[in-house]
Amino acid sequence: MVEEQNPQEIRKRMAAKETCVVNIVAAWCPDCTERQQPNFPGFVEKMEAAGVTVYQCMVQEEKLVFLSPDHEMLTADFGGHGYPRTVLLLNGEMADSRVEVMDALALGMLADAFCSRVQAG
Repeated sequence: MVEEQNPQEIRKRMAAKETCVVNIVAAWCPDCTERQQPNFPGFVEKMEAAGVTVYQCMVQEEKLVFLSPDHEMLTADFGGHGYPRTVLLLNGEMADSRVEVMDALALGMLADAFCSRVQAG
């Protein structure tokens, strides 16, 4: 199961130079809730096997209405609108940010790409 994090917790992980993945989602987004969600456990499993924790951050309940200014700023810092957005943080820095990766094959390929980046340092 993916742990839900708020923007402040994610910023603390960044300040601590953590390597992790953050999945930015919106409750209203069918790409997040219907398309990606059923396939996401396989992605998480691959990342965790490589020693990388995956977190999720819900930024909007209603379309275009952020839960807080912190949610909006985190979204902007990670590349802006477009959900689901999957972000690789290497040593606290954004190393990669992908939008709308939803099906099992694409998520598997993304996990492989992220794992390669982590291993390369």
